[in-house]
Amino acid sequence: MRAVLIINPTSGISTVTDKPMSPEETESAILTGLRTYGIEPELYHTTPEDTGQGLATRAAAAHAELVIAAGGDGTIHAVASGLIGTQSTMGIIPTGTMNNLAHSLNIPDTIPAACIAMATGETRLIDVGKINEHFFLEVAGIGLEAALFPAAEEVKSPGLLSTLHGVISGVRTLLSFKPTRLRISFDERQRRPYEAIQVTICNAPFYGIHFQVASNVLMDDGLLDVIIYRNFSKLEYIRHAISISQGRRLYQPKIRHRRAKLLHINADQAMEIHADGEPLGYTPAKITIVPAALHVRVPGVSAPGLHHDEKAAAKSMPAQISSGNQ
Repeated sequence: MRAVLIINPTSGISTVTDKPMSPEETESAILTGLRTYGIEPELYHTTPEDTGQGLATRAAAAHAELVIAAGGDGTIHAVASGLIGTQSTMGIIPTGTMNNLAHSLNIPDTIPAACIAMATGETRLIDVGKINEHFFLEVAGIGLEAALFPAAEEVKSPGLLSTLHGVISGVRTLLSFKPTRLRISFDERQRRPYEAIQVTICNAPFYGIHFQVASNVLMDDGLLDVIIYRNFSKLEYIRHAISISQGRRLYQPKIRHRRAKLLHINADQAMEIHADGEPLGYTPAKITIVPAALHVRVPGVSAPGLHHDEKAAAKSMPAQISSGNQ
């Protein structure tokens, strides 16, 4: 079995692991952990020019059966983009700050445990979202959330100055943001008007700083979960954001939760769009689900973002993966 490891050499200082490591230590620990289970991967490093998608595309074209992404959410998303629609299976070793996709799939956030899960787990198919021809794994957002994402990225960055600048930038964006009238159609039905400050379209249960805006969001149900923030004041929005950041989700006035396979969204005034934290311009937007688009290696236990499916386990890859260029 041919395996490829795509690693981000600038990642490796994770706020969710017990022992932060340098990039060199991270790479060594990953290779040691994989070799313990007979996985001897070809090693590739991401670069600013190729953050993982091109490397993954070439690995899939060369019939690599297992393509392992080691890095933060950005690296994992890039590698996944190169594997969508292929027969290659993506493995995940999370070494970033938030590791949302790993969290949704219940992949451990320590290197030895992630390697064990990859070697002894199962292969599942997950859905992928698509907004205006751009794939996303976690979430796409239209409106205030998209406008706030650059500030949120600064808040997540290390260092007090970056955090303070992000907070100030976010407050300014919030105060200057002007809601507009949206028109949304679900699954080609007639478009309906909404006065909304934001629309969040979820494929995975967690995003951002482990936000969970709705319960029972699954990555293998062939549906997108659509959260519409109707007639929200900015104060209500702040209170709601605080609530979900604390994992309570109790303060949800005026929220509409729908599920759909296809959406069309227009706005009276152009609203910003993001997908997995990447700005993608402005409305209008077409959002679809691509069901069962990506093979991914997960532990053989229940996960927040997956159906509990005993049949899937029976059809999964063998419990022990042997590797090498055979």
